[in-house]
Amino acid sequence: MKKAVLGGAAVATLLAALFAPEDEGSIVGPATATTRQVERVAPPPLVAATAAPQTNRALAIEPRRGLDDEEAATLFAKQSWQPETPKKIMLDQQAAQAALPAARVDANAPPPLPFQFLGRFVDEGKAAYFLQAGERNVVARPGDTLEERYRFDGVVQGALQFTYLPLNQKQTLAVGDLN
Repeated sequence: MKKAVLGGAAVATLLAALFAPEDEGSIVGPATATTRQVERVAPPPLVAATAAPQTNRALAIEPRRGLDDEEAATLFAKQSWQPETPKKIMLDQQAAQAALPAARVDANAPPPLPFQFLGRFVDEGKAAYFLQAGERNVVARPGDTLEERYRFDGVVQGALQFTYLPLNQKQTLAVGDLN
């Protein structure tokens, strides 16, 4: 890259020397300033418009008007972006659900499972399942008794199976893919 730049500079120097003027020994004199007289021209006279200017009422400035008592009262009122209709529908649905009789609870049915599935761990071919019961974390292996009322039986068709001991009834906890 440097060779190309140096070569280009050398060629430019040779061309400048070849085409230089042959006026040897002449010295260029100092530059002289010249002035020109500029003729001042008066600006054209302003012509008054004969037609009345058109006004746009939308852009007209009007005096400020005061707020009446109703507008002033609602100035800082609580406002919502939610339309009124869905609020009414939701209130009507809640009232209808409250009016329905409570579903019968079968005395022979076990309570819903108190466990949530958190994960699984396999160590030396033995699986351990991590569950959450309320605020506590529980590690369960097949055959373990949990909370003195449930026995963890194992995995059946992708769901954890428990036995509710007081009624000896099976319950399952669907967990999805256990891979």
